[in-house]
Amino acid sequence: MRVLFLVSHYGPAEASLVDNATACDHQVDILDVQGPGWLQRSAPQNRRGLNRWATYWPMRSARNQVARMVREVLDQGAYEAVFALSLPAAGFAARHLEDEFVPILWRGDLDFSAARTLLTEDVQDLTAAVDRIFLQDEYEFDKALSKSSRSAHLLHLDPRGALVVSAPLLDHRGTAPRVVMLHPEGVAEDRSEAQAGMLRQVAEHHGGTLTALSASALYRKRDVSRRRPLASTAAGRLEGFTHVVLTGSSRDHQAVADLFLDAGDGDRLVVEDTIGMGYWATERGFVRTGRGARLAGALHEVLEQEAGVASPDGPGGPARSAPTGGRPEQDLLQAYLAAMGRPVDRSYEQLRVHQDNGPLNVFFSTSPLEDRTDGARPQRVRNMATALDRQSPSVRLYSTPSVFERRAKLVEGLLAAGRPAGLLYGENSTSPIPFEHIPGAVAALAQTMRRHGGRSAWFVRDLHWLEEFDGYLDEPERRARMQDDGLRELRVIEASVDVLAAPSEAAGAGFNALLKRHGEPARTWFPLPPAVAPQNVATGLPEAIGAGDESTTLLYAGGVSELYGLDEYLAALTGLDESLLLDFVVRPLEVDRLHTMLEYHGLQDRPGLRVITESLEWYVPRSQRSIGAVLLGGSYARFSFPYKTMSLIERGYALLCFEDMAIADFVRDRRVGLACPRSQEGIREGIEALVNADLSGLAQAREQETWEARVTDLMVYLDRVAELRP
Repeated sequence: MRVLFLVSHYGPAEASLVDNATACDHQVDILDVQGPGWLQRSAPQNRRGLNRWATYWPMRSARNQVARMVREVLDQGAYEAVFALSLPAAGFAARHLEDEFVPILWRGDLDFSAARTLLTEDVQDLTAAVDRIFLQDEYEFDKALSKSSRSAHLLHLDPRGALVVSAPLLDHRGTAPRVVMLHPEGVAEDRSEAQAGMLRQVAEHHGGTLTALSASALYRKRDVSRRRPLASTAAGRLEGFTHVVLTGSSRDHQAVADLFLDAGDGDRLVVEDTIGMGYWATERGFVRTGRGARLAGALHEVLEQEAGVASPDGPGGPARSAPTGGRPEQDLLQAYLAAMGRPVDRSYEQLRVHQDNGPLNVFFSTSPLEDRTDGARPQRVRNMATALDRQSPSVRLYSTPSVFERRAKLVEGLLAAGRPAGLLYGENSTSPIPFEHIPGAVAALAQTMRRHGGRSAWFVRDLHWLEEFDGYLDEPERRARMQDDGLRELRVIEASVDVLAAPSEAAGAGFNALLKRHGEPARTWFPLPPAVAPQNVATGLPEAIGAGDESTTLLYAGGVSELYGLDEYLAALTGLDESLLLDFVVRPLEVDRLHTMLEYHGLQDRPGLRVITESLEWYVPRSQRSIGAVLLGGSYARFSFPYKTMSLIERGYALLCFEDMAIADFVRDRRVGLACPRSQEGIREGIEALVNADLSGLAQAREQETWEARVTDLMVYLDRVAELRP
């Protein structure tokens, strides 16, 4: 079969598909529509290409002129199929091709703001021209809906067995570890350096080295013009490396990860648990994943296992024995063409929920899931969504109307077809939902779930828009409008859900105090605090990163504003033994203010002091024992459950908080730290006690205080509520 690939970029993602086509005896031409020019041309007589002006953005309106040029290319090549790889290539095909084409988008193709007008036009043109789009995972489906896609969303076909790799890509000769960290092409330099810093210490602990390299560098555009196969080209660029850590997420990450599995290198691969690659790992049964310090711990386990030391988690799997050559197990191009020929409704999405017959769960948040390991709300939303998915695949809805309306119809259709209803769980945001009709739509969906025997809960993270403090909503009209919108949202949704949830009992009491000021009655709140995510739990540390110091580190990770009890903490430190190491993890913009405060308290020149601006996830401790201070002031301290509480438990650090904070009972009851009086002497005594305290509760909390346990607790409570319902 003669095939034309339209591309706008060329890397491992495209190469994996083209190599499969070539191995299956297809004749392949590759046309770069942004270059423009031929990257590969199998037919010498096909010399017609695209004039450069055809790709200039003003020519988008000259569709007929460009279409005639494209028609000549297709006629000369006598192509039996056309594949458009990437959003720009698919948008070009949608505007200028009269014939059917296969639109395949990569992860990240839809990561752009509305200000990118040309990419927005590409999506609009594409969804108007095709009835289906192939995307890499369900999270890309979410993005497509948010861009107002009106096409069916299908998953990329499983590429396993599509490449024949004749030898491993990595060095298996038992030499000292040489680890390569493969990161996205455009990764932020500070983040990449922080990741590499922690991973490098693990490699050096095992007598090895670590090098950072772009995952896309394993195959470049120049390689296709020389007709180099992906596997051998990647092997050449990885020569001498023994292990791989794949960090971040990009258009090429999935192809690169699959390449290592096909080559039999799965037991030497560690993958960062981003949203996209976490989905990939679940589909492949790959378990050697992690976020933050857990990723470094996973690398430590791999290197220990390689050295003959048993790993507690077992193999990272699946590690295949490298094949010896021959024809691929499947012809991806024929499979895609077959998928194009199957009837599909434009509203269909190939979600995991269709593969499950269990209770139907629904997850709502005002904004989509984010690939972040900082920020309390993004982390909580992602972890709660993941926990609900583990119980039973859920349907995710967001406040964006184009997402909500299509997914709500899906939920209603599944319930009407006899699917048992499970849990509808929703979360508010730091401000009211911006679309006036969505709260009512959420309430209506909760009622639908109830009619089919389901349950519903609405989690309120905060009601800070009801508070009045300097610097926030100083315009009276704007403040009144936000408060009216927020109270209306709460009333409308509360009337239809079974339970209102808050971060803690104290938070619920705080909410009621705020509501009372505005003439609102008190509500009953179910406590639903943050939890431990197994993907974040750091194991095998700190000894694996050279933190052999037997002293204790006092870690403060947080803000420097008046909201935090930092002044009292600094004053207390002046009277402590100087053998204690002091670490401060703060935002770059707050460093100067912190140094001013340290100087005021006489701590600026204290031995063992460090001020760090990288994220807590990549913080490298210097001692085997660390104490994390969670000290907050004001009403926020009494009514909140700081997310950092669980982040410190995930790292294995003892906690110190004030005894009047909402988390004090949790810290004491779980034996993960101490609650001290709000005074310099109280802080000092608390630290001295924690230096030698029994903190066996930390390990237990890591196992029991999980997000899955939070979902279970909520379901048990909802069952009790249902029993009492008239």
